[in-house]
Formats: sequence, structure tokens, C-alpha cells
Amino acid sequence: MTIFDANVRDATGATATKQVVVIVQPPLTLFTVGQWNLEWFGAPNQGPVNSTSDGGWSDDLQVTGATKVIGGAWAHVWGLVEMVDTADFNTLLSGLPSTYNGFLANNTTYVLSGASQYSAGEQKPGILYDTTLLTYRGAQVILTAQAADFGGRPPLRVDFTTRVHGEDAPLTVIVTHMKAFEDRTSYDQRQRAAAALKGYLDQWLPTARVMVIGDWNDDLDHSITTQNGVALASPYLNFLNDPTHYTFPTKVLTDANTRTTTEYDDVIDHTLVTDEVAVDAVPGGVQVLRPDATIPDYARTVSDHYPVLTRYDLSGVPGPRVRLTAPLGGTFVTGTPLTFTWHSVGMTTVRIEASYDGGHTWNVVTASVSAAAGTFRWTVPAVESDLVCLRVVDTANASRFSMSTQRIWFTRAPPRVIINEVLANEPALPGGTAHEFVEVYNASSVPVDLSGWSLWDAINWQHFFAPGTVLQPGRPLVVFGGPAGFTPGTPDTVASSGGTLSLNNTSDIVQLKRADGGVVDSVEYFSTVDAVSINRSPDLSPDAGFVPHTTLTPGRQSSPGRRADGGAF
Repeated sequence: MTIFDANVRDATGATATKQVVVIVQPPLTLFTVGQWNLEWFGAPNQGPVNSTSDGGWSDDLQVTGATKVIGGAWAHVWGLVEMVDTADFNTLLSGLPSTYNGFLANNTTYVLSGASQYSAGEQKPGILYDTTLLTYRGAQVILTAQAADFGGRPPLRVDFTTRVHGEDAPLTVIVTHMKAFEDRTSYDQRQRAAAALKGYLDQWLPTARVMVIGDWNDDLDHSITTQNGVALASPYLNFLNDPTHYTFPTKVLTDANTRTTTEYDDVIDHTLVTDEVAVDAVPGGVQVLRPDATIPDYARTVSDHYPVLTRYDLSGVPGPRVRLTAPLGGTFVTGTPLTFTWHSVGMTTVRIEASYDGGHTWNVVTASVSAAAGTFRWTVPAVESDLVCLRVVDTANASRFSMSTQRIWFTRAPPRVIINEVLANEPALPGGTAHEFVEVYNASSVPVDLSGWSLWDAINWQHFFAPGTVLQPGRPLVVFGGPAGFTPGTPDTVASSGGTLSLNNTSDIVQLKRADGGVVDSVEYFSTVDAVSINRSPDLSPDAGFVPHTTLTPGRQSSPGRRADGGAF
């Protein structure tokens, strides 16, 4: 870490000085893992309705789309499910860089008993891998006695050797496809399959680097299955309740309500890793790819699921290590709770430290806490600083530590984020409701981390702010109903994660909520004017009321991402 004073001078001779913190990170060797349910891939009469045939061009739409996405993602290993046709899989493989290899679970060249578990015409798991990083060691279909609980699709286990922290090390990838559907019978099957899977991992791979990837067909915060109108607990609580040994890196998608399918809001495509892998998971490294932005009619030609990527840092030297997972940045108010989380391997206890001057001096938050605990709760001290750094240190060796990677602010005054402008009635332009928008504005002097915050109408959520969304002081962020509402790449602009804002033209309530569900700001309206927004008057004033934009600035109907008079922020 380096701290220096940056001095700037304008044409008139006026100067300003700002202290700048530069955190230098060593180069990373990112290992990228992809998983994708390719709906009935290659099946002659099932799957995407515009890509299923007995072969020929329409069938090629699915193969071509899958090849384009996988070839462009540069993942080092892919777990694929609902793979049916071997010939189409081989066509897909031939369209990828020559460093890729792969096979389906019924390929007896790789999986000795695979053909006895999977027939040529049924859904089966498969794998693709980059041979420059992964050396194949063996494969088998596991948990065959519990095949019925897996919906007739027992998992595929593939063992590799790869380079991890300077050494050749084993890595196990398990491709799974849990039982589908929302009925109670299917829920019970998923729950029993999860118990069988955990029992297998606990018994046979208790200290191994393991990744379980694929379609889990259920979520982590609660189940897709309900009873008497109430969602049941996640069928994967057995893993969630053992955080010392197992982690779902994809839980950040659940927390942010980032969908992994084209039809449903729930996150059902997950990655599970053992603690030996979790310590190398890169914060912010989870990504849902959206091929529907570039592939026409994606859901009807390629799949009803989106690919999901997770990333891992395999650089550095062998030995014990620790990785801070939160907080990595953000703004925190003195007197409020702050929870540290981390993953570690080979450490007994860790020390937690804080610096309020950019890393010049460090203060002990707690001298020793169990490394295996992975969490520690602290109260933010009465310190005002925009140069806060936090770290977790191995008590046995101070050179082994992990530090926050983004800027952290401690402030005595709670930050203020407001809803500044709302356009609920936009019938005139092609795309209709895609042009609806909500503009939020940071009216405080410190950045605000919006990760996990949400926009709601009177009843339902409409948008979840993605992890890592930080709103800088004096800046706006505009959420449109859909990507057709704005030019791609427009600064300070995103499309609703729910696919629409669904704001009523007659009356509604727009609400901005924190990740804990608390309401930050709201605005209620009782009528609208076609293509005219409502805006705070005066503009950007936290406690001001709303007026039609044409009243505030005659001749201008709205100003998303700009000041009410059309000027830049």
C-alpha cells in the first residue's frame, strides 16, 4: 500500500490537494469455472422450441449458440447438464479452441460404467476442460444407489491435477443435476440427495479441493417449494449449516436476487466448494452471463438457463493462507455493527486489525480468534476517516494476511441516498415500459455501498443492486425498466434485474430498501402524465416534494442521469 498527496492546478492557478491510497496487489492467476444447464442439448424432439429437430439447421442453432458462449467465456472447466446427444456435443467441442477436451457421463472411454447409468437419449452430465491447466486423472458416476433422489441423474465425478500455489495438486469436480419441480415430493428428493452428497464428501473427500457445480434446482435463502403458502427451508441447509467445511460462492447471487434462468427469479444454478477451495475464491468473482443480450431468441433456441461463472486465485506460494471476504470496501457509520468474514487454510488463530490512516499504523481489533470460525462481529469505533483499511492476520506469522481491497469510510453521519426522479408512464416509445426509470442520488459526502439494496413498487421488488455497486458522493444511478430504455454503456445506468419496473400509470409507491429490508426512501404518486417524469423540487434536495418535470424545467420532460436543467453532474 502506498499513500501520497495528489496536487492539481487549473488554468486560473487554483489548486487542490487530496490524499490518495494505492493498494498494489500481486498478479493473479485466475482459475475460472463455468456451469450451464443446456436445455435438452441436442435432443431431437425436446428442449428449446426453435432449436429442436432431427438435425439440420434448426438443431444447429443450439449448438452454434452454446459454442459461441463457451468459446467466449474462457473458463477453464465447464460442468454441463441436460446433455443428450453425443454427436452434437462433439460438434460443440470441435468448435472450441483445440486446448479443450471433454466427455459426457456415458462415454466409456472416460467413465467405465457410465453407459450403464446413462443411455444415449437421456439427459446426462458432461464436462469440458482446458488441457493446458488441467490433467485428467479419472472419472466415475457416483451415488448411484441414490439415483432416484437425483431425479435419475446421479452426479459425475471427474478428478484432475492442476497447478495450485506453485505446486501440482489434485482437484475434484462433481457435476450435479438435482431433482426439478416445486412439489413436496421433489423437494424431499432434493433434501435426501443433498444429505447423500454431503455424506459422500465428508467420508471420501474430507480434506480435498472439491467443486460441486451444476443445476441444483432450488435456492439457498429458502426453497422454491411452499407449504400452506410459506416457503420451506432450503433443502441445502445441511451444507449451509457447516460453513467451516462448505461454502456456496454463488450465494451472493441469491442475496442479490440475480436470476439464473430466463423465466424465474430464484437462483437455482449453484457452485459448492470445500474450505480448501473457498479460501481461493475471488471476492466479486461470481458472474451470471446473459447471452440473451447478443443471441436472438435465446430462450427458444439455446436454453432456459444462463451460464454461471466463479473465479479462484491460484497464485502465490504453498502453505497456510487466509482471504478476507468482507468487508472489502464501503461506508460504515460509527456505533453500528460490522461483521468480518474470511476463509483460511492451515491456520489455528487469526488477529484482526484496523488502520485509520491508510495502513501507516495498525490497531488491534481482536488479538486472537479461531481461524476456523470465519467470522467476527465488531462495533465501528467513533473515528471519522476515509482511509480505513482492515485485515486478518495469521497470529503465527504476521507476513500471512489478507486486507480489504477497496476504499473504506468510517463516518459519524449516516449517509443519505434519495429517490430523485421517477418516470412511470412511458407509452410513446418502442419498448414501452423499458423506458420507465427511477433515479437515485447520493446526497451525502461519502460513498454508499448499494450491494443488496433493492427497488420496490408498492408490493413487489423490481430491482436488486448488484454486489459491488458503490454510489459515489453527489452521483446518480438510474435504473431503467429494460435495456431498450437506454443506450448500452450509458454511465450511471443499469437495467432492472427483474426485467421490468412494472410501475403503474395511475398510482403507485416507489421504495428504495437496504439489504436488511429497511426503507431508505420512498415516493407515492397518484397520477402521471405521458412521458413526463416527477422530480424533486428543488432538484437533488433530500426532503423536497415532487413536481412534474415540465413544471420544474419547462420544455424538458425528464432528465435521467443529468441535472433537472439538463446539465451534467
